[in-house]
Amino acid sequence: MHPHQLTSTDRAPLGRIATSLVACALLALLSACDRPGAGPAGIAFPDDVAITQALKTDFDGNPDNASARELIATLGGAQGRLDYRIQRVIARQGAFEAQYDVSLHLSRAGAESLQQLYGNMIPKDAREKLPEQTLAAYETWLAGQAASGDKTDAAQAAALRRSLATLDECYKNAKAGDDVTLMQGLAALVSPARDGWYAEKLESSQLRLRCLPL
Repeated sequence: MHPHQLTSTDRAPLGRIATSLVACALLALLSACDRPGAGPAGIAFPDDVAITQALKTDFDGNPDNASARELIATLGGAQGRLDYRIQRVIARQGAFEAQYDVSLHLSRAGAESLQQLYGNMIPKDAREKLPEQTLAAYETWLAGQAASGDKTDAAQAAALRRSLATLDECYKNAKAGDDVTLMQGLAALVSPARDGWYAEKLESSQLRLRCLPL
């Protein structure tokens, strides 16, 4: 057997890899922030500072967001942050619908983030058998998984291949300090609460994933 050829025990289930990617992407659907100031008829819209703080508290404290927080930390680095671009804000009977895009401000080179992300996607035993612990080696292994999956689960193999291509395009040449668009066309309902503002996600037919696993 070729020294670099993988045995069946080296291969992770393709479904687990693809499912993990999709789950992280879906969990990364966050909430919005708003522009300050009064609108028509004297409506007092919440300002960016108040809404951003409410969103941060919810995102950091909600156990359902654990996978999303891990993905953002991996892609953005330790000091990476999410930035919101509000496209439209609509008053909704005492609350506000915010339509927005979200981007990730990188605190390290995108290639470093990809190496960490891809390394985490490969089972430890298989990863330790690779000739090098590099981004190129990880990409080759994952591409091999997609090729193997063409015969067993073509749909998931195609999803993995598309995810790798998307992430490569978005992050491989990105530098620390760059902003990468994660999603466009999101929506959230921002409501007043006794202790400030509360934001909850809304379904949006305009949602588009850009630089996240598909």
